[in-house]
Amino acid sequence: MCNNLKEKCDRRFFLKSAMIASAVLAYENSTLAVSLRRNKKKKAEQTNILIHKKERCPVCGMFVSPYPKWITQIQFKDGSHHSFDGMKCLFRYYFTPEKFNPEGIKKAISRILVRDYYNLEFIDHDKAIYVVGSNVYGPMGHEVIPFGDKKSAKTFLSEHFGLRLYRFDQVTIQLLDKLDASKKKVSLEGIP
Repeated sequence: MCNNLKEKCDRRFFLKSAMIASAVLAYENSTLAVSLRRNKKKKAEQTNILIHKKERCPVCGMFVSPYPKWITQIQFKDGSHHSFDGMKCLFRYYFTPEKFNPEGIKKAISRILVRDYYNLEFIDHDKAIYVVGSNVYGPMGHEVIPFGDKKSAKTFLSEHFGLRLYRFDQVTIQLLDKLDASKKKVSLEGIP
């Protein structure tokens, strides 16, 4: 008789434990589902760009799709666009569009999108902070690396031995030439 009572108690304890565990799991799953829904809403707000597999950079001629984290894009008012395999090429196009595409003049530009190095989100060019002179190389060597905020840019600058922070309107052809001429270490001597 004592054994039967013990078995009933054990069964009740087991059932009670199973019910509590399933309630906890149900609560955790609903929390997970809510957080996943929130992430999906966030991603829907992200800016995406259209890239064709055979699309080439108008400056250097390289295919852009093999370098997804370096892709940048200039969009024009007529709905067309040019994609680039890095910021240096985008800047070269921006400074001298007539050299690469006589129809792509500056006043026809509707938007310039760059890719934040850390989170890979596309951001407007004028909101980004750019790091120059780091030990991180892009597809074309030393690169101008964009970030969505100054804190991320400063973190990257210190972790990757960057030399300076710039805004879009502070980058010059002379700076790009210095980056291209640098083999291992970048010298920004004479560049503001």
